[in-house]
Formats: sequence, structure tokens, C-alpha cells
Amino acid sequence: MLTFGVVLIGYIFYCYNFVVIDYVRPYLVSELHFSVSQTAIISSAGTVGITVGALCWAEIIARLGRRRAAGAIAAAIGATAAIQAASGVFVTWAGARMLLAAALGGYYVVATGLVVALFPAGARGKLIAVNSAMYPTSNILVAAVGAAVGDAHWHILLWLGALPLPLSLILLLAIPRDDRYRAFDDTGPTQSAGSWREMLGPRWRWLTLGCVLLSGIDFNAYQLFFSFVTLYLKQVREASAGTMGLVIAVISAGSLIGTFAWAVIADRFGRRLPATGYLLSGAAILVFLYGGLGSQALVVPGFVFGFGLSCTTAWGVWFAEMFPLNLRPYGVALFQAGHILSIGAPLFAAFASERVGLIGAMSLAPLVYVAGAALWARLPETLGRPAPTEALSPL
Repeated sequence: MLTFGVVLIGYIFYCYNFVVIDYVRPYLVSELHFSVSQTAIISSAGTVGITVGALCWAEIIARLGRRRAAGAIAAAIGATAAIQAASGVFVTWAGARMLLAAALGGYYVVATGLVVALFPAGARGKLIAVNSAMYPTSNILVAAVGAAVGDAHWHILLWLGALPLPLSLILLLAIPRDDRYRAFDDTGPTQSAGSWREMLGPRWRWLTLGCVLLSGIDFNAYQLFFSFVTLYLKQVREASAGTMGLVIAVISAGSLIGTFAWAVIADRFGRRLPATGYLLSGAAILVFLYGGLGSQALVVPGFVFGFGLSCTTAWGVWFAEMFPLNLRPYGVALFQAGHILSIGAPLFAAFASERVGLIGAMSLAPLVYVAGAALWARLPETLGRPAPTEALSPL
């Protein structure tokens, strides 16, 4: 638990460095004189970085061990965040953002991998839910600090993102070396380090591609609906800024509550049952768009959408548990690998809205969620089962 607590502090800054970029975007335009298109390029650089980083760090973690990898990743996050904070040049910002995101992808892999290694299956989902709760916590932190420092000192927000640099030393003290303990589920002889080649080999290929596809489905469905919500409320419903803020806040509240609820369900009843959350989200979208509700009443399907959407909190440990111990860092990385399938999601969402209209494009999201639930149900259950030595067949 001490290790988990220290890693959790790092997870706050993992989330912080994700969300702070959206908060400071107006300052990048007004103070650093970046164009809106350049800020979009910076965001895209981050998407590429986190995908590549998760894939590469999984390989490094498998060889260095979780302790040394966690220290190196935290140091990389802090150093690249400092470079980003100190620079006012677009090219440097884009490069630093890509490297920072690559390190963030690695921190997700090592933090989730430590939960799977140090705790029994019945506790993993709930602990991952605590990690996931750091996203809204980080949003609150960014907003509070931003309000406190004001426009004149907005750079402080970026410098706070460099705090994982000193934290890296504490991680090296708090995380035990891999050879000092036997991970949960590890009852056999020591296994050799895995590789992506093994993950894509005949034995594990189906599970690997299935996890990547499921993750990609999630990112794409999210883009089709949630990225258009404020635009829908403003253009179609002519809602006020207060109503828009209320709807988004309620969706976020539903997601936060759902994070813990689905974690309990996953730990109690299995990793596949949370797939029903996708069906809830799909149904909520249809009610949101076609239910004939007033603008403020949209908070009800909005809450259900957010609650159902957070069912993916079950994935962190599930993607690891499908594979033997030596391949688990790679299994965890498959969640971020889904970004490969979502790099073009914003462009596809915009294209769809131009061809079939805003509501038509948003209506595609339930279809994607149903497809995701069907794929989810085909992947194997892992709760209560020993670590696999052969590929698990879909049930």
C-alpha cells in the first residue's frame, strides 16, 4: 500500500500533464502567439507520443523491471515538462509534447502493472479506479491553481507538471525490486522477458489485436459523441453557457461515480460484465438526441452516458490478466495502443458531421458502442482463473 500510495502521487501528475494542455491553450495563442492550428498540432503530437511511448516502454519495463523503469519514466516526465514550460518556440513545444506524452504512456503501463503484480485479483479493479479518479482530481487542481495564479503567472501551471522529476527518486525508494517479491499469480518458474514479437505470434495474436481493436473502438465512439456535445447544445438546442456547463459537469460526475461502481462489479462478478456499460451509454445517447427532453433535462441521459462510459475502468487489469506474467507489461500497453486506431478520429467525426449532419454523426456512436460490447463479450474472462500459459480461447 505504501508503494501504491507513492505511485498514486505520480499518477496525479500523469493526469495533470494530460489535462493542463487544454487549460493553457488560450495562453499559448495570446501569450506565445501560436495559431489555433499549431495548438492542434501540439495535441496530435501528444497522441502520437503516448501511443509510441506505451509500446516502447512496455519493452523497457519488461527488461529493466518496474522499479527502475518507474524512476526513469517519472524523471522523463519531469524533464520534458520543464523543457515545455521554459520554451516559447512552437517546434520545441511540439517536440517536447511528443516526448512528454511518450513518458506518460509509459507511466500508465508501469502504474497499472504494479497494481496487478502487488495485489490479488479481487482488489485490482478498485485500486485502478482510484487511479482513474485522479483525472477529475487533476482537473480540479489545474482549475484551482489557475484561478489562484491568474493570467500573469500562467506559466506556473506548466512548471507544476515538472514535479515528477524529484518524485522519481522517491519512487526508486518506495517500489521494491522485481526480484525481491513474487507477484500475485506467479506460482511457476521464472519466465524470460517477453516481446512484442511474442505478443503478435500465433499463440497470442488474437487477444492482442482484440484488445487494441476494443480500445480503438472506445476512442472513436467517444469522439463521435462527446466531442460534439457542446456544439450540439449551442447550435441545435441554443442552450446557455450555464446549461452547457451543467450538462458537461453532470456527465463528468456520472463518469466519476461509475469509475468506482464498475470497479466493484469487475472485481466481484468478472471483467466481462462491465461491457453492459457500453449498452447503457449507447441507449443514453439515443435518449439524449431523440428523447424530446428540454435542454436542462439532458443531464439525466448525460449522467447515464458518463456512468456507462467509465466501464472501461475494468480494462487496465483485464488486459494484463489475459496474458502470462512475462507479457503483462505489453498487455497493459494495449489500452494506449488503441490510439493507433483513433489518430484520425477527430477528422472522421468532422467528415461525418458534414455529410450526415451533426445529429447524424453523433448517432453513429451507439452503433460503435454496440460493436464494442459484442467484441468485449468475446474476449475471455480472467477473474478467478490462474495466469494463462497458453492463449485463452474466447468463450
